[in-house]
Amino acid sequence: MNYNPVGFDIATGAVAAVAAALENRFHYPAANARLGRQLSLLRLSSLLPRSWGAGLAVWATENRPHNRSLSFNLTTADLAHWNVGRYENLDPERRFDTIVIGVPSGATAHLCASLGAPLLADSFPIAFSSRGKPDDIAGYQQRSVDLLTPILNHNPDLLAVTVFDPIHARQQIKRSVSIYLKLATLPDQYKRFIRERLMPGGSLLLLNCTSRWSQYEVGARHRLQIGGYGGFTDQEFIRGTPWLDDWLHEEGGVQRSGWRLSRHWTYQPEAQWGSISGFATSVRDYAGDEGFPAYTLSFSSVDEISRMAFYAWQWLYYLLRIQPGAVLIESGPQMNPVIGLRSPVIPFWMPSTCTRSHHLLQGILPDFPPRIPVLFQAWPTGNLTPDVIPAKIWNTTLSGRHGRWLGGDPLRFPADFSTIAQMTPAIEEWSRRHSHKLHRYLHCNELIELQSLLASGGGEAEELLPEGATQPEY
Repeated sequence: MNYNPVGFDIATGAVAAVAAALENRFHYPAANARLGRQLSLLRLSSLLPRSWGAGLAVWATENRPHNRSLSFNLTTADLAHWNVGRYENLDPERRFDTIVIGVPSGATAHLCASLGAPLLADSFPIAFSSRGKPDDIAGYQQRSVDLLTPILNHNPDLLAVTVFDPIHARQQIKRSVSIYLKLATLPDQYKRFIRERLMPGGSLLLLNCTSRWSQYEVGARHRLQIGGYGGFTDQEFIRGTPWLDDWLHEEGGVQRSGWRLSRHWTYQPEAQWGSISGFATSVRDYAGDEGFPAYTLSFSSVDEISRMAFYAWQWLYYLLRIQPGAVLIESGPQMNPVIGLRSPVIPFWMPSTCTRSHHLLQGILPDFPPRIPVLFQAWPTGNLTPDVIPAKIWNTTLSGRHGRWLGGDPLRFPADFSTIAQMTPAIEEWSRRHSHKLHRYLHCNELIELQSLLASGGGEAEELLPEGATQPEY
């Protein structure tokens, strides 16, 4: 198997976290990084000048970039095999009432845990070792072409989106090229897993996200996206803003007025979260051929999936007459979907700690049960980007909610990288002191009933898609 991601990306982290939950264990995002669970260098990085500390922390925690020789060997089968391989420690006789297919995110992981379902992801991140300058978009694009051409040539069932984020990933751009590989069809490894693991009468649940972002056309199945989820729109990345120029000046960057290529751009499925309609069609066709019931939940953004996962756990506790004991707010790669199985906790996952995620939290905060603790785990990025929300604003937002930071020091946020190795032990310890046993999972039809209730009541969730629904792209 050629694909072996390690480090802190949300997509493969979600698959690993779901596998951990199905084994009834906690997920340690730091376990496979360069430093593992060691804290010494991470603590040192937070005491150094910010630019030095951020560089050390990125080296310690980033995905280990692959050598470019992998581009001649990587196959779709490698990606799918890595995914199903996360479940090889489960009892081989274990069958699932539901198997979830689609968008990998922390929210998806919590949704899977509520259903007791494995996750088959539709996209995979990969980083290739390649040095460059953080504002050199033309050079970055050319390096990505060199790397992706052999992959796409011998994998006609893959689409690729190169991600150039000179705001949130300046340190990474200096060392590597980041790419998302998206499945255009359901791989044979997934089909075999479904046949072997779906119990008779079980259902497939397809999660579809219609999130789009402007992307440059690089090739027939290759796009380049500038920026991503955060406090800036795609057009602000391309055209720039005065406050972004000011920040670049402070960072020592030479670029002004955005980042552009002399190419045509169109709105396409967003690199990290956007779903490909051809993949959804392939899943439905396979389900129809095999006679498996298949349901589709569609969301306009990953934020909507976060809301649905939160409400799913609320709904399950309501059906089981369990009184929640706390709300756990997680962010970025920090996710522990096992928590609801081990403690009466309602999880809420945010994609980042930027302004957009802050708005997401503000919108759902009125639905938090009153008079129970709110446990807050903010992922440290080390980057004081213009859209990062400082600790004092998070504290103000959660004031009056019995909120407290768990496994991190708010006075050192977002630069305390030792938090990365402290958050999971902290929630594990909290769970030991507030344990319970979940007697059953949420059934797929109960989730669909919840979705209907939210839709009819003016909730945020999108309606179930008709089985023939498609969206154009590429």
